[in-house]
Order: sequence, then structure tokens, then C-alpha cells
Amino acid sequence: MTDASRAFAYLTGALSDGVRPDAVGRKFTPDGQPVTCRGNTAICHVDKKSHAFAALVAAQDRLKGGPLADGFTFLPPESFHMTIFEGVIDYMRSANRWPGHLPTDAPIDTVTEDFSARLRNIGLAQRLQASPIGIFGGFSVQMTGADASEEALLRLTRDQLQEATNLVRPDHETYRFHITLGYNLRWFSAEEAGAIIALSDEVAQELVARAPRITLGPVEFCAFDTMHHFETLHRID
Repeated sequence: MTDASRAFAYLTGALSDGVRPDAVGRKFTPDGQPVTCRGNTAICHVDKKSHAFAALVAAQDRLKGGPLADGFTFLPPESFHMTIFEGVIDYMRSANRWPGHLPTDAPIDTVTEDFSARLRNIGLAQRLQASPIGIFGGFSVQMTGADASEEALLRLTRDQLQEATNLVRPDHETYRFHITLGYNLRWFSAEEAGAIIALSDEVAQELVARAPRITLGPVEFCAFDTMHHFETLHRID
């Protein structure tokens, strides 16, 4: 399935059994207000003083100005980041989404404290280089390593975080790096999905031209209560 066909299937709800996107009710209210969904994660923020950050804000503004923007909720630019390794989130406690050495009913704070101790003893690359390659479905900037060596370094960093946390996910090798600009709140008709994809392609071309290479780092271990703010607990260095 191509990225365009996957985006079309996702936006129309063909990839889901739900009457609305999974984020609605778990991360956001139906009108886009954040709800509590506690968890932790290892991310790289985008430097707010950088040219790349300005380019991401401009891309989000273009999407906000689209004719179907009311079907999305957009994140505050201050939260822009690229996830390097997903931690845990309170509503997803299956065995393949949880560290193998902790019970699946362990409090989020317990997992966060455990990860924090484990991650203080590893050393990771302090600068990572990534490149935008597209915008998926009007809300997610698709990213890859800026070159083959940077892609390998990103994957190595994920491997190190997986080993340290003992959190082995089934999609570890196939995970697609991204910077989330927002979330969709409803499914769209085929015509609407086509319009969103067309705008996404147009905005992606502008973003790639403005910021072909984005410097990230260092990796930060963060806790969150909502999708609007990721609190840095410590750098993983």
C-alpha cells in the first residue's frame, strides 16, 4: 500500500472498526480539547529558535487554513517533537506494549521511575539529523534519517532504548518516525480525504524545500498528562 492509499484508507476509516478515530475519547474530547492520558516517552524536541521550527509552524498554519481543518485538533507548536522510542500510556496495557519485568497493572508513576533509573546509565548520540519526506493525512510530518548513516543512528538509538527499558514492541523495526502536528477527530468522505491528501502533498513540498534537514537532540525522557505538554525529566546522555 502506498503512502497516499494508506492515508486515504486511514482518513475514511477503512483501517478502523471504530465509529471515530482512536484518539477521540482517549486523548481528546470530540471537539478537540485534551483529556488526561498519562504516560512517558523518549523524544527529541525541535529547537524553537531554529529555522526548522519556523517551517513546521508555517506548515501547520497552512493545514489549519484548509477547508477541512475543523475535522482536526492541532497541537501547540511548543510541543513539537520527534518520538525516538515510545514508552507506555495509561490506556494501553497489553503485554506487548508494556515492559516485560513489570506487571501490566503497575501505576504509570512506577513505570516512569523504573525507566528513569534505567535510562540514566546509558549514553546516546547527542545530535540526530532527520529529514521530512511527506505529510500523512493532514496531521503528521513523516520523517527519516537525513542520510543512510543518520537513519542507522536513529535505529541504533531505538535499539538502545528498547534494551534499557525491556519494552519490546512488535513494530520496533518498522516504526515510522514522525512529528505530529495534530489529530483528526472524525472520519472523512472519499472526496474530503482526497482534498486533505492534496493539501498535505502541497504543504509537504513547501516544508521539504524550507527545511530539508532538521537537527534534533538530545534525546529526552519525558512524562506527559496530555498531548499538549511533554515534561522533560532528564536528558539521556
